[in-house]
Amino acid sequence: MFILDSLLIGGLRFVLDKIVAAAEAEATDDSSLREELLEAQMRLELGEISDEEFAEIERDILTRIREIKGQQHGPLTMSRDDTISGVEIDSFDSESKKSDVRSLKH
Repeated sequence: MFILDSLLIGGLRFVLDKIVAAAEAEATDDSSLREELLEAQMRLELGEISDEEFAEIERDILTRIREIKGQQHGPLTMSRDDTISGVEIDSFDSESKKSDVRSLKH
């Protein structure tokens, strides 16, 4: 009985994990939004919608695409714990106080 229960629960967990993965993939895919934008542009060219309606649709879709792209890449920030290291200076001119920096790693 215990083996049957663990198989059933394991099978359900597998299916739910697949559903979650598919939902996350769809949430981070902007291709459907791009298709909506293309459709709106075609409707504009056919005269089905006005320039104002298209501008509103375009603004909404581009905002959603930016949100998706922001989630994919994450914010570019540094905290107090982050450090920058590995700066290499090719030369340093002591009179003009200028340096030639080759690379910067963090």
